[in-house]
Amino acid sequence: MKFTPFVTSVAASIVLASTAFAETTTLRLGHTGAPSHHYQTISQLFADTVKERTDGAIEIQVFPADQLGKQLEAVEGTMLGTQDIFLVSDTVLSNWVPDMGILNLPFLFSSLDDVHEVLEGTVGDKLEAKMEGTGAVVIGWWMGGLRHVTNNEQPITSPEDLEGVKIRVPEGEVFVETFKAMGANPVVISFGELYSALQLGTADAQENPPAHILTKKFYEVQDYTSKTGHIYLGSPLIMNEAKLNAIPEEHRQVLLDTAEEMAAVHLKMVNDLEADQWAELANLGNQINEVDTAPFQAATAPVIEQFKAKLDASIIEEIQTTLAN
Repeated sequence: MKFTPFVTSVAASIVLASTAFAETTTLRLGHTGAPSHHYQTISQLFADTVKERTDGAIEIQVFPADQLGKQLEAVEGTMLGTQDIFLVSDTVLSNWVPDMGILNLPFLFSSLDDVHEVLEGTVGDKLEAKMEGTGAVVIGWWMGGLRHVTNNEQPITSPEDLEGVKIRVPEGEVFVETFKAMGANPVVISFGELYSALQLGTADAQENPPAHILTKKFYEVQDYTSKTGHIYLGSPLIMNEAKLNAIPEEHRQVLLDTAEEMAAVHLKMVNDLEADQWAELANLGNQINEVDTAPFQAATAPVIEQFKAKLDASIIEEIQTTLAN
């Protein structure tokens, strides 16, 4: 009998430990960026902040560089529930929700601040609503970047310089049509295979924000970068809807509030980083060329009208009106 209190105490400890473990939700967040990319920085900050604000009740593990799968399969997994959270590109998401491709229309945005203004308003709400029925929800509009053309032959200073050039584009119809309008030959290649495609000559050129050109070392296989800023590609943070709803309301709201809060943090982070990234690329021997974008805008203007017939024209026009004021 004298051992009973000890046994009871041990049993109670086991029950308490089991209860604590059961109350901890572990989620996995994947993204395509390199470990040195700002996607990793903002994702880890998000994870750390959520853990702190929930007293450890929600733990988010971050996996960079497509460790949880390439974007198409990762998005599908997030919708099906085999993945938890994924920082995806809006153009990849447009394969399931076509209107996400609106954000990639050529020269729709002239700065990242414009993008943030639009997505934190009613446009963001309307695009989030279009996710209904997919099994996933957008929990944050994080920042991508304006994209610029790199190649090995010459600076791209006019649309004519792209004539016949095999340029890699991501999975998205807007990208394909935009480069066709400039006379290029767009080739869809997954991001994870891009470096080797450039190395082997499967593609002659590619286009990305400076962060990817630097962290993925595209400058090693591309001599020229032309600052065309032709398309914005964003990074909506999506989460499996059932897994989100399974989290207790108090902690769920913390996660949602923090994901939304990170949008402004990420905007400042990317804006602050880009000046240094351009300088670093130049120091590494990459030739950076300033570009008059007016001829590119003229060449691609019909693409916007083309997609007004395919996508939600009211959202496109709302963006144009918002940024014109």
